[in-house]
Amino acid sequence: MYIYNMIKESVKEDIDVIQLFEMTSPKKHFREIKYFSKDGSTMPNGIGYQRGNFIHECKVNAEKFILDEAIHDNQYGLSDYRGGVIVFSTDVNAVNLDKNKIYNKVKQILTTLNQRINTSKIAHKIINKFNKYNSEYIGAYSVGNAFKGKYVGDNGEEYDERSTTIEINGLSSDGLLRLAEMIARIFHQETVLVKDFNNMKIYLANGLRSNDNPDFSKINSKVKNKIINIKNKL
Repeated sequence: MYIYNMIKESVKEDIDVIQLFEMTSPKKHFREIKYFSKDGSTMPNGIGYQRGNFIHECKVNAEKFILDEAIHDNQYGLSDYRGGVIVFSTDVNAVNLDKNKIYNKVKQILTTLNQRINTSKIAHKIINKFNKYNSEYIGAYSVGNAFKGKYVGDNGEEYDERSTTIEINGLSSDGLLRLAEMIARIFHQETVLVKDFNNMKIYLANGLRSNDNPDFSKINSKVKNKIINIKNKL
């Protein structure tokens, strides 16, 4: 029974990950940041040289991603898929976790602190599940602080050298954004920043919400039936 319970829990996690993947929608939940200015501002209305300086500053800021050579040197046979970097805000921007405002704030802070401490462990589990059930394969990844620039999001959230980052290799643009959305939802984050090395664009996701009562009707039936099959064999 102990072995059965362990396998049952593992299969449940698999189903949750598949369901999360099916919820993702890069076109709906992400927007490209055309001008990656430090304060999140758009193109100024000034004269030519002011605009030129603004564009140059955005370009320099967009290049402030310090890559781990061990992660991005080897393409693992997927030369067309270069992956990217997922960046978390330095602020507490967790989704609402309680109807009571005071309890909600406390839960948000505790949740954020717990996730920052256990980022590597949680990311490892998510990526393993992602590789298990998707055609694309994450060849290598690293958790650290790869972003050395600065950006302020739509709601005032900040991304800078203190931000936790996850470097990913071996994913297409679509795969990278879907993984970023999955991770943001699992971490209960409303926003997440993504640098895509496939097209060298930067994206921002806003207003992500977790579904407390997911619909498993579209989940692969083979995965759902694993629990029944395992129980029958034990």
